[in-house]
Amino acid sequence: MNNYSNFVFPTVVFDAFPILRKVGYIRQFASLVPLYPDTTFHLFGSKSGYLVLVMTDYHDPTYQSEELKQISGKYAFEFTKLVKPYANDERIEIKENDKMLEDPTVQDTDSYYRFYVAETKHKVDLRYP
Repeated sequence: MNNYSNFVFPTVVFDAFPILRKVGYIRQFASLVPLYPDTTFHLFGSKSGYLVLVMTDYHDPTYQSEELKQISGKYAFEFTKLVKPYANDERIEIKENDKMLEDPTVQDTDSYYRFYVAETKHKVDLRYP
């Protein structure tokens, strides 16, 4: 079941990443810069795991994985692999931005945002109450 709340994603997101149609929307993580966010994270999930849709105006999955870990607090979500656009079952290894062999992002024609989807894992930090 997809429960997208009041947030409407551009059509290009589901065209490029059809796997998102098969998983449920869980929540958006608040940006570290609330007035002018350059990146937002949307968590999707199913019994087989979690995916994060990243909306960004610049692309660095290594940095943004660290940013998501900070934002998600005790759950410490972090990226494991990127989902290749237009190829639902292929994954791309995460490397430093300048060593990325393929561009895993898609552009929204109506805004400056680019989108990519990352597989993610989390672990609960037991130090938090």
